[in-house]
Amino acid sequence: MSLMLITTTDAQIGGSGVYQILESPVHARAMAFGGFLIAQPVSDVQFTGSNPALLNATLHKNYGATYGSLISGVSNGGAAFAYSKGIHNFSVMAQYIDYGTMKAFDAGQNPLGTVSANETKFTLGYSREIYPRVMVGAHLGFVYSVLEPYVSNGFFTNLGAHYTSKDTLLQLGLVIKNVGFMNIAYRNAEKEPLPFNIQFGMTYKPQHMPVRFHLTLHNLQRYDITYNQYLSSGQIDLNGNEVVSQEASFGEKLVRHASYGIELILGKHFSFLAGYNHQRRVEMASEVYKGMAGYSWGMRFKALNYHITYGSASYFPGFSSNMFSISLIPTFFR
Repeated sequence: MSLMLITTTDAQIGGSGVYQILESPVHARAMAFGGFLIAQPVSDVQFTGSNPALLNATLHKNYGATYGSLISGVSNGGAAFAYSKGIHNFSVMAQYIDYGTMKAFDAGQNPLGTVSANETKFTLGYSREIYPRVMVGAHLGFVYSVLEPYVSNGFFTNLGAHYTSKDTLLQLGLVIKNVGFMNIAYRNAEKEPLPFNIQFGMTYKPQHMPVRFHLTLHNLQRYDITYNQYLSSGQIDLNGNEVVSQEASFGEKLVRHASYGIELILGKHFSFLAGYNHQRRVEMASEVYKGMAGYSWGMRFKALNYHITYGSASYFPGFSSNMFSISLIPTFFR
């Protein structure tokens, strides 16, 4: 039991940690770009779930909703609304992950029926312009987790900044995520830290090219984010010797912080999205078959006064997550 608690507490990098909903994509576009959406020309209030500074006056009375499946039997979704008054911009957002139902057993392996598990978070957002083309924003959030019969909740805040160049071709974003604490711990367990994360994003659209390039650097608060790199893999080679995992190189440690994306803009009403998350690929793909793990893609199109976006990501070989997002296009973009 003590070993499990140590792993959960210290290994925030690599998929462990409390409240996974805090790191889950909130929009199909984020999923298509490897899970991040820190710097982006804004046309959807749900983008602000990734960076509160993306909230601005053009999103006044904009609303949107998202629904998808992370893996078979695990669904997620959310909804958001924005309102602006003068220089002040506000948003409200809700998101959930439903892990479905599963069979339960007591210590003697006797069946106890089925139990359910889910996580929900609520955020209030605020932003304002502090300098021409420079926005700052913040989220105040509450997260609630039910791993029946274990219940926990916590509070968090996200702080963000966003810059748009005068020609709008360059966008920069910075987010300090999940600054907070677990308020009520799961039964018979200790309180755990939230998955703190510092992220920097950049998008650039060459003036005469129909593409926009995306780069996100994540987990900047920690240089080495390799997972279990010093532990034995448990594999045996052809000579019967145990294969021991090697420490990642300097370059490998650096590139694991990066996630890439590209948007091919095929007119005002349609674009194609693609992304690659290197950390996800090296941690989730097996040595035998890597498949498309780490890669993601999507598409965005306009229908009437709505933006509709589809995103798909391969977390590990043979399984893909899918997400649909829809939002009312703000008047500024019509």
